[in-house]
Amino acid sequence: MSLPIVETQRLILRPLRAGDEPAFLALASEREVARMTSDIPHPLLPSHARAWLRPNARDVRFAVELHGRMIGSVGYFERRSGAAELGFWLGRDHWGFGFASEAGAAVVRYGFSEGRQGAFSSAYFVDNPASGRVLAKLGFESVGRAPMWCAARGEMVEAVGLWLTRARAEAVLGPLGESVAEERARPTRLGRWITQARRALREHARF
Repeated sequence: MSLPIVETQRLILRPLRAGDEPAFLALASEREVARMTSDIPHPLLPSHARAWLRPNARDVRFAVELHGRMIGSVGYFERRSGAAELGFWLGRDHWGFGFASEAGAAVVRYGFSEGRQGAFSSAYFVDNPASGRVLAKLGFESVGRAPMWCAARGEMVEAVGLWLTRARAEAVLGPLGESVAEERARPTRLGRWITQARRALREHARF
């Protein structure tokens, strides 16, 4: 999938590339970063980095750049249901500056305005409330809890699942562009999310 370059107030979002391997290793090899994601292992090996930087056909993932340097990644995994699973991570030195919210809002806008996403889902581990605050700023609403696999910890971890409709995103973020049909992405709330979370091992959910 060919992705555009998206500019925000402070950041540039661009497609990931093989040349990002050194930056990815430097940023994501910290345990405190990896353990807050579902699919970045720890210790992080070059082979892991190369695999992670090769998105599959249903991945929409951007490198997040600040002043010309990669500081993390943001994007989503397109589910056949029509919903998209949003994920993001940043290098530890870049936590607490609002970059995740800024990048996440740009990707949500991109997903809806492209006309392909009927809704977004996401999740965060219960010991990572900072990600919960980011998702709340984007308009996501909790639909319950369920265990989710964490590669860095090597175990299932209690996580909070969230859902974002187009209407809710527009109420929080403002106009998003052309409308899309939401019917194919309608959730069965908690039950649906718990089922998806318990499939995380098989689905290799991104981020």
